[in-house]
Amino acid sequence: MGPPGDFTDFVLIKGMGFVRYGLVLTGDQREGVSLAQEALAGLNVTKTGNPDTYIGTTMARLFVTGRRRRHGQGVPESDIAGHGGDPDIWRQLAELPALPRAVIVLRAYGGLSNEEIAHVLDLPPSRVRDQAVAFRQDDLVRTLDAAAATAQPADLLSGLSRLRRRRTRRRLRSAAAAGLALATVTGLVVLVRPTVAAPADHVAAAARPAPSRVGLARAAQEVWPRAVSRLPARSVDGLVYQPAIAIDDRRVVLLAQERLGYDDVRLDVYDAITGRIGRFAKLPTGDEVRWFATDGRFVVWSALGLRADDTLETQFWRVPVKGGKPRLVTTAAEGDKAAPPEVHFQVGGGHLLWNADKAIYRQPLSGRGGREKVRDGLLLEWPWAADVAKGMLTDLETGRSREFVTRGQGVAQCSPDWCVERNAISRMMVAHRTDGSGTVELPGSTSGGPVLNRFVVLRLRAGLQVIKDLRTGTLATFDPADPSMAVSLGDKNDPGTMLAWSDSEGHDLWILNLKAVR
Repeated sequence: MGPPGDFTDFVLIKGMGFVRYGLVLTGDQREGVSLAQEALAGLNVTKTGNPDTYIGTTMARLFVTGRRRRHGQGVPESDIAGHGGDPDIWRQLAELPALPRAVIVLRAYGGLSNEEIAHVLDLPPSRVRDQAVAFRQDDLVRTLDAAAATAQPADLLSGLSRLRRRRTRRRLRSAAAAGLALATVTGLVVLVRPTVAAPADHVAAAARPAPSRVGLARAAQEVWPRAVSRLPARSVDGLVYQPAIAIDDRRVVLLAQERLGYDDVRLDVYDAITGRIGRFAKLPTGDEVRWFATDGRFVVWSALGLRADDTLETQFWRVPVKGGKPRLVTTAAEGDKAAPPEVHFQVGGGHLLWNADKAIYRQPLSGRGGREKVRDGLLLEWPWAADVAKGMLTDLETGRSREFVTRGQGVAQCSPDWCVERNAISRMMVAHRTDGSGTVELPGSTSGGPVLNRFVVLRLRAGLQVIKDLRTGTLATFDPADPSMAVSLGDKNDPGTMLAWSDSEGHDLWILNLKAVR
């Protein structure tokens, strides 16, 4: 972290990670926020080498000593279960003393070894090993992640000024009581509340959304003006538009619905160069559209529906990128583990491709021919496949291979050139190249890997996202003119090709097409 003026940005960008960490440590949102504020209040940005590690270590030690522990309400077991955790494990953790709980959290949530935990807690390694508690590791990790997911955004800055002033007064009183000469206290950081641009007035339809600034990043419409478009949120016949997928750097497919998220009717296409919206394809069934993918030649989507016997079935349809009549590619019955999934499929080399049972499968887009297993491994972004056991990346089109180095969260958060992983203490994210070189700190949290082998979408707080371009180092906020009135829409494919938002009244729709970023 840089000079003292960067402190507010540091708290704004990384604070949510510390809140989640504090909640998992203490079991309570309020206690977790208090713990994070106590650690942040002692941070000296001019002297601390690694602020992330300092905050994480301080929070763990404060929790174990009990100086900031209060009895809060705790996270309801129903919330733990709702995020995929085990309420029984959460209840057992709540009954543990501070030290064994801290050791468990640092080991399972932080991924630290016993020696690293001993260093964090300033204890002998033997004492750390004595804190073992019997839990199934997978269930424990899932439960702690579920607890972290319940954390709510908190304004860490609001109480820090008061906390630091109290600390300063205590130090001064102690110095006076000891007969020491009072001196000016140096090294304190001036805390300034972050400001966001005030709500902008309604602008003409041809104008771009007014940019706002948060922290260290400029708004995406400033950084990549040619990639941001504004278009009507409804069609001329009154249907609601939801972004589906970007075909290329100018054309975006829109899903036209009776209501946002319901009753899919057809696909339209928006051309960012001409500003026109035209018909793309009529949806052939009344089923729910789930996912989109494209290879630049075809747009493919899945639709989930019921068979006559009330079993679920997923249909896969394709249409040329110029538009036209959809054609059925294949269907997949519920329970068929090797069938293409309704989400997370890709298109490439004239095939529909997907991962199943640690292997890559494909089926011709022509609709002729059955599915076949391509190879073991994981498809990252077409045409690259990863073989973790051999540490190799292979181009499925050319057969060319190169070294593949991953650590932390594994290949689920990797693209051909980058992997994303968590900092063991702060739980914030870093990216490193898949050849093992170069690490980039990411100013926020994410549950996914790089998008289009280049972008990482990070969340700072509710309603605000930040996009990091790993190729150029550019950082931009995905932030409408009035964040409090915005609705984040996203698109229906992953890796994502667009980010989108609309005003609360649903008049206008803004789209950031990541394929248009140069």
